[in-house]
Amino acid sequence: MLLQLKQLVCTLKKCENRKMVQLYDVTLRDGNHALRHSLSPNFVAEYCQLAENSDVWAVEVGHGNGLGASSLLVGKSRHSDFELLSQARQSLNKVLLGVHAIPGFATLKRDLIPAVNLGVDLFRIATHVTEADTAEKHIEYLASQNIMVHGVLMMSHMIEVGKLVDQVSLMKKYGASAVILMDSAGYFLPPDVAERVDRIKQSLDIEVGFHAHNNFGSAIANASTAIGLGATIVDGASMGLGAGAGNAQLENIVATLVRTTNSEADLSKFLRMSEIVENQYPDKLPRPNSSSVQSGMSGVFSGYAPQVKNISAELGIDISLLWDEIGKRKLVPGQESMIREIAQDLMNL
Repeated sequence: MLLQLKQLVCTLKKCENRKMVQLYDVTLRDGNHALRHSLSPNFVAEYCQLAENSDVWAVEVGHGNGLGASSLLVGKSRHSDFELLSQARQSLNKVLLGVHAIPGFATLKRDLIPAVNLGVDLFRIATHVTEADTAEKHIEYLASQNIMVHGVLMMSHMIEVGKLVDQVSLMKKYGASAVILMDSAGYFLPPDVAERVDRIKQSLDIEVGFHAHNNFGSAIANASTAIGLGATIVDGASMGLGAGAGNAQLENIVATLVRTTNSEADLSKFLRMSEIVENQYPDKLPRPNSSSVQSGMSGVFSGYAPQVKNISAELGIDISLLWDEIGKRKLVPGQESMIREIAQDLMNL
């Protein structure tokens, strides 16, 4: 263990002379999962005012599953994406306003173009890791309008590394200036992250980002490993507020960078952001638990946790068996309706 820690510190120090790490704050989007999509415009405004005075590069805002996703299937929002985005836009000037958009949930006409008109600075177009081609229309449109657009590969553990590079290459071809690897299931450990980030950086000339979930309590180590191997964008959420066991805690990412590199980020400003999250949502703060460990081991989307817990209790099914079966069937975000069907199949065995 001591050797692994020393290697991690050495890896982080290698990034000192590279492009400055850009901190991408997902508290107001991924955090909406933890809040059952009840985030209020007033809290968005208050949080963004603090973020504007921090060293955050961008703040992502909206429904947990992104633009246009509010539905009975994945959760209805108490407030629309555009209510939240409008509040954020009023508070952010130097900090970029970002959105997450999954083709199928988000359409060009209904969602992306209005978001462009509202003043969103950065669009992240997200697909399942094997389906980058479904992002072609969305990415090409935004790139043609000279709008900053990144690709996101969700559930990025569900593909071998060579094929992962091929998917990144497609997103680059469509016009994405960066690609974010999303550990949606919290499945990765640092060696997994290192292998993927390093292979992409060695194979393609494109910025790489990393989005960690904390199912095994390794989110900070995973984010730090990604940075050390050349990732220049790292996602985090204040107090880890996010789906399942939560994201890498933004304030801990900053503290790690301050202690191990020449980062001049002002940690106190990030702590103020974490404090308002902690004070406003003390009962919603995520943490690793038995269910999140089972989710991670099964390689299942962290955001399924509430449905899996409720359905297993309702039908009297061992929750670990349900997690395992969902993993075997390789469900991905957006297939929530199949959880009950799988549970009923287990009851008939």
